[in-house]
Amino acid sequence: MIATNQYEDVLQIKMSRYPDFRRGTCVSAYLVDCLLVDTGPAHTARELTEFLIDKNVKVAVNTHFHEDHISANKFLQDAYKVEIYAHPLAIDKISQPAELYPYQEEVWGYPVPSRVKPLDDYIETRNHHFDVIHTPGHDRDHICLFEPSKGWLFTGDLFVTTRPVVCRPNDDLWQTLEDFKKLRALNPHILFPAPVNVVSEPVDRLDKVIAYLQELGNKVDELYNKGMNAEQIRQEIFGDESLLAEFTQQQFSSANMVKSFMRKYEKPNAPNK
Repeated sequence: MIATNQYEDVLQIKMSRYPDFRRGTCVSAYLVDCLLVDTGPAHTARELTEFLIDKNVKVAVNTHFHEDHISANKFLQDAYKVEIYAHPLAIDKISQPAELYPYQEEVWGYPVPSRVKPLDDYIETRNHHFDVIHTPGHDRDHICLFEPSKGWLFTGDLFVTTRPVVCRPNDDLWQTLEDFKKLRALNPHILFPAPVNVVSEPVDRLDKVIAYLQELGNKVDELYNKGMNAEQIRQEIFGDESLLAEFTQQQFSSANMVKSFMRKYEKPNAPNK
């Protein structure tokens, strides 16, 4: 299923296999000029390709390699010869068969591998200039795009909520905190996130997520220095895990939040605590 909303010169394209576009199961791509930011999941790849038949898309950028952001790449390349770019660290992962958990195949579908080119420091379209901002907290290959004259900030999966309580095993939350500080310094006018609704006048939201992550990280440090282990800290801060952790086989969990903040205490090559 596809639904669209217009924000200034940017077209939001919401995609989900579920007709109610329930939270956590939809993702957005964004079209401005001839540029498409992300290409969505496999379940909507053909529908997106048909939708874009008269949209004159020339270039696409993948904000990172995850399956819900890259799966129409090959379809758009074959149908319209779209040039697709991603951070250099994403290129090999996008070009190879993905290894997915059952929930990923259920919600998003399986991506067809595609060949993409390495991003430079910026992307230009007919009317706009977009700076490429490396934001490796969510994943090492994650980038955001910023249009400075308009204040448009395309944040991929970096921004979801001001008070996240789950994350993936590879998320680096101390780095995510630095990523948000970098984005806040841009003083953006509109946030265009992939997993949630567009955010107008987002500075207050960015301030809140920065304060929350800083406070949460400090709390984890405090409890760790009191001798608590990761599970004890998780229980102290978050209580019981949500059903999301069970559904995703612990890929999205509060335990991952705690372990991410604690990773700085690990010795090289030491197992997770």
